Amino acid sequence: MSTIRIILENFNFEWTIVGLKRFLDYWYEGRSIEEMAELFNRPSEEVLLLMIDFSKRGKIKERPNGVGANEPIYIKKSAMSYKKRDLRRLFEQQPVYYACPHSDFIWDEKDIILFRQMWQDHEPIRHIANRLSRNVVEILLLIIDQAELGKIKPRKGGVFGKGDKQREEKKHLVAAI
Repeated sequence: MSTIRIILENFNFEWTIVGLKRFLDYWYEGRSIEEMAELFNRPSEEVLLLMIDFSKRGKIKERPNGVGANEPIYIKKSAMSYKKRDLRRLFEQQPVYYACPHSDFIWDEKDIILFRQMWQDHEPIRHIANRLSRNVVEILLLIIDQAELGKIKPRKGGVFGKGDKQREEKKHLVAAI
């Protein structure tokens, strides 16, 4: 019988409307994930989970330096007001918002072991997701969990690994523009 494990079980996924609004401000001000974590008095991994969730939902724009410090991103005052008002929809069913609400946090131990091997072999995240029949966000969550536990180390190519064709094509498209 396969052992199952719940990943990220000690993380706080709850966010208030005030916290979400502040996160939007900090993101567009160009603050790093580490700086936001300090301002929220939360581990950077919890802020990273919200960033992943908001990115997936299209609530934040991609930044040149990703989760690191960036130049502020200009956003019209009316657009930011709309974004903040739109956050209310996330609270229709409950008084707090839970980041990554549709993700599956239950993993078979054999899949975690297979993931670690693929990570060590620098497999691209899309390949790992396909092989484990999971979506990319769930693989990102597992990466955070395994890194937090010290089971995986940073690798060349980061989450993209080696030979991620879509990433390479995107690089060429950006360079051509």
